Amino acid sequence: MRLIIMRANRNKLLVSLLFFILLFSSPLAHSAPSGVGDIGDEGCLCHGAKSQLTSVIIDGIPQDWAANNSYEMSIIINSSIEISGQENARIGGFRLIVDAGDVIFAENNHTQVINEGYTHTSQGNQYRQWNFTWTAPSSNDSVVNFVVFGNAVNSNGQSSGDAWNYYSTTVAGEGYTGVIEQPADYSSKFLNREIALLLFAVISLVGLFYYSTK
Repeated sequence: MRLIIMRANRNKLLVSLLFFILLFSSPLAHSAPSGVGDIGDEGCLCHGAKSQLTSVIIDGIPQDWAANNSYEMSIIINSSIEISGQENARIGGFRLIVDAGDVIFAENNHTQVINEGYTHTSQGNQYRQWNFTWTAPSSNDSVVNFVVFGNAVNSNGQSSGDAWNYYSTTVAGEGYTGVIEQPADYSSKFLNREIALLLFAVISLVGLFYYSTK
């Protein structure tokens, strides 16, 4: 009887470990064709590591900005990932974070706001360029941070085979007299997240193997 109970407990533990592996890795297993929230603030991790196959820029950012002025800008994704010729194919997506000023996109049905950031809709991911107007704050004595994560999609309906990258910059107002810090570098953050995931998976698999052979 004790042996049966021990095996039952072991099976429960195996199931629990497997559940937590799947739960922990689930953000990496699903794409977000209808837009991405603050989970995208760490990058498009569900599509793997960032890739030099894709570059992302925000075109039109001024060298410095004047209070209350409006600037026409564009998020542009360039990638070697081929654009599908299928009708209404999903080819790209983004997550934009701007910490001051007002952002208005040219096509309302192509973009939306989720968790205080701007992202594509299911219609908006049929593009790799999104145009918007940014209106500067009413006081020009501060700095504004722009961060955008962009993903080039291969239209296979899966998170595999896509390639993403990011762009980050800090722009000062005309009246700012302080020191402009370097924009955030997300590369090490992504690397640390990937290493942590790998270590967790290895430890979990070793545990599963150990208990399954006892």
